[in-house]
Amino acid sequence: MTAPAFDLERVGYSFEAGAEPVLRGVTLRAAAGEWIAVAGASGSGKSVLAQLLSGYLPRSGEGVRTGRLLVFGVDPAEAEIAAVAQRIGVVFQDPDAQLVQGRVEDEVAFGPENLRVPAAGIERRVADVLEAVQLTPQRMARVHALSGGQRQRTAIAAALALEPPLLVFDEPAASLDAAARTRLLALLRRLHREGRTVVTLSGRIDELAAAAPRLVVLDAGTVVMDGPADELIRGERARMERLGLLPPGAAAAPGGAAIAVPPARARGTAAASAPMLTDAAPIASAAVPAAGTAAAGVPLPAAPEEAGLPQPPLANGAPSSEPPPTAAPLLEVRGLTFAYAPKSAPVLSGVDLKLDSGEWRLLCGENGSGKTTLSRLLMGLLCPPKGAVFWRGKDAARLSLYKLAADIGYVFQQPEQQFVAATVWDELLYGPRCQLRLRKREPLPEELRQSALKLLETIGLQDKPGVSPYLLSGGEKRLLSIAASMISPKKLYILDEPTAGIDYNGVRMLIALCRQALAGGASLIVITHEPELFAGNPARQWSMREGRLVTTGHPERNEPTAENV
Repeated sequence: MTAPAFDLERVGYSFEAGAEPVLRGVTLRAAAGEWIAVAGASGSGKSVLAQLLSGYLPRSGEGVRTGRLLVFGVDPAEAEIAAVAQRIGVVFQDPDAQLVQGRVEDEVAFGPENLRVPAAGIERRVADVLEAVQLTPQRMARVHALSGGQRQRTAIAAALALEPPLLVFDEPAASLDAAARTRLLALLRRLHREGRTVVTLSGRIDELAAAAPRLVVLDAGTVVMDGPADELIRGERARMERLGLLPPGAAAAPGGAAIAVPPARARGTAAASAPMLTDAAPIASAAVPAAGTAAAGVPLPAAPEEAGLPQPPLANGAPSSEPPPTAAPLLEVRGLTFAYAPKSAPVLSGVDLKLDSGEWRLLCGENGSGKTTLSRLLMGLLCPPKGAVFWRGKDAARLSLYKLAADIGYVFQQPEQQFVAATVWDELLYGPRCQLRLRKREPLPEELRQSALKLLETIGLQDKPGVSPYLLSGGEKRLLSIAASMISPKKLYILDEPTAGIDYNGVRMLIALCRQALAGGASLIVITHEPELFAGNPARQWSMREGRLVTTGHPERNEPTAENV
C-alpha cells in the first residue's frame, strides 16, 4: 500500500509554551497524487499548517507542536533537511521570505544545486519552470527589481525546480494579475495530471480552490469541513459566507457551484488574451455590497461614526465632507518617465495624472506594469525627476521625504517591511506617540486611547493587543498596517495590494477604513488586481500597461475612457 503524501493525527501548535494554540487537534490525511484546497479566514491556521508540513515550524520558528505529522513517511521537524526538500516544496505567503539569491536564474537553481543535481539537469529544470511561470524573459533580472507578482512567480518556480512529489502553495495567487492566475490554474491542473500531490491554501473560495477535487475548511485552528469541493460549496454556502470565504449573497449557479471569482476576471476583461479554461467551474459575482448593507453577519457602516471609528479632522478643519477648494490639485504628475538606471529601459513613460482632495482612485494593471514604482515616486521613496511630480503645487523632487511623509501615509505590499514595534498595540500607536513625542511608558491621551481601542475592534484585533505583529496571519498584518497608517490623519493614503490574501470579512473591514479616511477629508490611491471588490464605493479607476497610464473609469462598470493613451 502506498504511503500517504502526508498524515496528521491530532496535530496542535502554539508559538510559545502555554500560549493559545493556533492549530487544535488537526487530523488530516492526503493520498499521493491528491489535489486539496485548504481554505480559511485570516487567523484560521492555514499558514501554520503549511510551515508545519515543510518543517519550518517548529524547527526554525520554535514553538510547541503536538500530535503526529509525517510527510511521505518522515517527520519534517526531525528529518534531514535534504530529505524534507526531496519530499515537499512550499511557497510561503510572503515570497520575499524565501528568496535568497540576487538573480531569478540563481534563485531557481539554488535548490537543485544544494541537492547536487548534475549541471545538465539543473539547466533543464531552470528552463522548464521559468517557461511554466512565464518568467523566461526575466531570467537574468534581479529578483528584488521585479514586481510583487513576478517575485511570487519566482518563488513558485524555485519550488517547482526541486521536483518534489508534494507541493504546497500558500496564497499563490494573492499578488497575481488575472492572466497569471489563469496560467497558475492551468499549471496546477498539469501538476495534478502528472501525479504530484498539490495543496493550495487561500483565504477565499476562489477559482483555484473550486478547481481542486477536495476542499478542507479551517476555522480557529480546527478542520470544520472536508469533502468534495463542489458539494461543500453548494451545501455549505451560508456557513462559508459567515466565515468570509464566499462573498455575501453569492447564489449557486445552475448545474454547479458558483465560486468567488471577481466579475471582471469572469468576463475576461482584465486579461482578454487569457480567458478562463473551459473546464473551470461556473462563476458568480463577488462584488462587495455598498456601504450600509449587512452581509455574512458583519455590517458595513455607511459612515464612520456608525462604526465607532476615530474621525480625524478635515484638512482645513471644516466639518463638511466636501473637499475644500484648492488652486491646484492635491497631486499632479506631468509627463513622468523613470528608469532605475541611466542606461536601462524606462519603467514608466509619459505618465500624466491629477488627484484632488477627497478623491479615491484604484490603480490597476498587470504584474510589472509600473504600479508600485509609480506609487513610490509619488511618496518620495524613489526620487522623482524634477518637474514631474507636484504635491500641493510644489515640485516633489525639491521636498524631503520627511515633509512628504507628514502628509502621505504609505502601506507596503508586504506589511512586515514596515513593522517597528513588539506588540499590536504599540505598532498601532507608534506614529501618534512619535507625533506627540510620548515615551513608551508615558500615558496616552484618553481620546487617543479610546480611538485606538475602537480601531482595533474595527479590524478584528481587539483580543490581540499584546501579540507580536509578526505572529498575526497575513490578512491581519495587512489590516494592522493600514490601521496604523490611518490612525494619524493624513492628506493622502497609498495602499499597495491591501486585499491580497484577505477574506471577505477582511475586505469589509478594509472598506470601512477607506470610507472613514474619505469622510475625514483624505484622498486614497489603492493599488489592486481586484477592483471589483470596491464596486459600490466612490472610487474611480486608473489602469496601467507597460509603464503607461492608459484608461480611467469605474470598477463596477466595464466602461473605461481614454485618459493618456
